[in-house]
Amino acid sequence: MKQLKFLLVALMTVLMGMSVTSCMNGDDNTIYTGPAFAKCTNYFPATFELANGQKLVVNELSMPNLNIGEIYFFYYQFDTAQQPGNSQTLDVTLYAGSTPTSISAKSNEGPEELREDYNKANAPLYTFNSDTSTQPGILFNEYLVIPIMYWVKVESTDEKQKEELNKHSFILTYDFTNVKSGDTTLELTLNHVIKDGSEEGVERNKYTSTYKAYKLDRAISDFKAAGGAEPTKIIVNAKTNSSKNSLDGAANSTWSETLKTN
Repeated sequence: MKQLKFLLVALMTVLMGMSVTSCMNGDDNTIYTGPAFAKCTNYFPATFELANGQKLVVNELSMPNLNIGEIYFFYYQFDTAQQPGNSQTLDVTLYAGSTPTSISAKSNEGPEELREDYNKANAPLYTFNSDTSTQPGILFNEYLVIPIMYWVKVESTDEKQKEELNKHSFILTYDFTNVKSGDTTLELTLNHVIKDGSEEGVERNKYTSTYKAYKLDRAISDFKAAGGAEPTKIIVNAKTNSSKNSLDGAANSTWSETLKTN
């Protein structure tokens, strides 16, 4: 049952992420439901800002561990008969027990310069979705949000499963040594790094998914210093293998996004 529950959660994350907005139960229903990739701007009431500047206020939410400035993902809903959908501020409720989850990359996940001794991939991703219509991409012109699917070991308890997930890091790196004057394409690499400690031969034969939001200011600054120009396009490279959790036989996959110029 644990394995089934874990895989169903992973599947629902992927499926729900494929739809930006929805109206439930037909045209007569005025309840709007949708996902939010949003920046926390206030603790109480919990307030989140979407990339278009719209504010979502979750009055029911009591989360003292919210971090202002971090990017969160959750599902919300509101009644369009009571509030126009284009209102600058919306009072919303959380949908079906959804809880705002921070997707901001950890401090050790970059973007940072490539150093092969510790931040180069030692495991592949399961796949790398290149269909930008189903993912948030660039938020606030400073965060790159990447959907990630990867191989994991399914554990027997929630505590052990959390320990397993904490072994996985997704480090975004760059190497600008070959950047020429006037270049405008910022190339990054997403590295899946697993730290198993003393364990050997861990079998990871199921996959799950997550999102990561990477703040781009340092990478953009270093790119501009190397080539003298602002980047207008981002290319992300990653090793992928949908057959097994191994770099042997892994493919080189890419994903691109466009940046607005200042």
